[in-house]
Amino acid sequence: MHWFQRHISLKGRILLFFAAFFAALLVQLYVNHYQSNVILDQLDRQTGNFHSISQFSSGIESQLTALESFRWENGDLTALSQTLQSGSTTADAWLRHIDGDLAEVGEEQYLLAQAVRTTYANYDVLMDRMAALLKTGDAIAAASLYYTEIAVCGHYLQQYTGQLLQTAISEGQSTYTLLSAQNEQIKAMQTVASLLCLAFGALVVYSVLRLLDPVQQMIVASRAIGQGDFDTPDVVVAQAGDEIGQLAGAFNWMKHSMDRQVKTLQEKNEIERQLHRRETEALELQNTVERARLQHLRSQIDPHFLFNTLGVILRVSDEEKAPRTRTLITALSQLLRYSLASNDLQVPLSREVRIIEEFFAIYHVRFGDRVHLTWHIADDIDLTETMVPSFIVQPLVENAFKHGIIPRETGGTVQIVIRRLPRYRLLYIAVRDDGVGMDRAALQKVRGRLHEVPETGEHIGLSNVAARLRLLDPPGRLYLHTSPSHGTRAVLFLPLIEPEEERDDV
Repeated sequence: MHWFQRHISLKGRILLFFAAFFAALLVQLYVNHYQSNVILDQLDRQTGNFHSISQFSSGIESQLTALESFRWENGDLTALSQTLQSGSTTADAWLRHIDGDLAEVGEEQYLLAQAVRTTYANYDVLMDRMAALLKTGDAIAAASLYYTEIAVCGHYLQQYTGQLLQTAISEGQSTYTLLSAQNEQIKAMQTVASLLCLAFGALVVYSVLRLLDPVQQMIVASRAIGQGDFDTPDVVVAQAGDEIGQLAGAFNWMKHSMDRQVKTLQEKNEIERQLHRRETEALELQNTVERARLQHLRSQIDPHFLFNTLGVILRVSDEEKAPRTRTLITALSQLLRYSLASNDLQVPLSREVRIIEEFFAIYHVRFGDRVHLTWHIADDIDLTETMVPSFIVQPLVENAFKHGIIPRETGGTVQIVIRRLPRYRLLYIAVRDDGVGMDRAALQKVRGRLHEVPETGEHIGLSNVAARLRLLDPPGRLYLHTSPSHGTRAVLFLPLIEPEEERDDV
């Protein structure tokens, strides 16, 4: 057994035991099948043959007894006819079940069966004549037929049937003895096959348990390591040379290696904390420079003079009674007022939502029912308390209408999805359109611009958003997904900024 474990792998042993188990099971099934289809079938066939001969003889005997005891001078011919008909039906039915196949029975039994069938054919003809005479009420002719022909033929038929039954029983006795001996051998084989199944099944269970025990130890040790406890005992395996022993050894080595690495990292972290103190002042100076760059990005257009000019145009539109022009000017004024007032780095999400609605009002006046805007905001988001960078979503919406929906002849819909990802402390914002989309080359070109400093040209809004994310929210991300004729989806991941009491509940 020790040599077996040393030279054959655990997987090989389990597969070998499984194969042996199924082989023993197949032997058991085959023996059961042979016993059922050969031994028991032959016994059932012999017993059935005995029963058929006996029932056939009973049918003939019932007819002959009825004829012998019948009072021909004043008896009920109708009742006799019914009795004879019942006996004929019984004899006909059981004669078909008498085994007369020479390949299955002995020669003597075969000859007797043929004699019974031949004699019964003549007997059946006589009984048909008897039935015709009884039907006409000719009792004298019927009695004469019985005493002169039917009694003699019936006597021979009963004699042949009795000899057939005795021969079948005699020959069946030797066959039964042989089949009983074979059945005992089969039972012995069944016992051996069952014991083999139990033995190999026990070996399979033992091998699996040997596999599971070290795995369970490693699971417990892994949980302890996950909690930072590297002082757990090493996993011990009885057979250190097989696969489980090698796995346990590798696990123990990994645990000690991680312990050394953690200690090394702790020393490095201490050094890095000291360096961090020295870098704090430099980082503050760098933040000041980045804020200046951010303000430059947000102030690429100075809207002050435009806002004043729009006020004059708004009054003129009122005088000229131009409601659509007034709607456009009012929406644009709200956009400029938000731009002038949004000096804070973070604003409530509700303000971003409102300014996007104002922006959409401009497009709706211009393009009517060709453009649509839908919102899908999660119920657990408080728009007034959730903070986002100002003007972070509107450029994405504008880009979707300008490059996705407007070039499409039938127009389309821009859908905005906002939900919280509390597990990652992120705010998910997706701007989707069902517009013309872009091919792979155009998408790669736009993605490349997201990593450059925005200047002028197409998709400056996307570049501006990406640049502001790099400066304001390093954890934030902007992703683009598109395909021709299937629209474009811009996805923002922003740090989730909420009131302290709400964050404590997450």
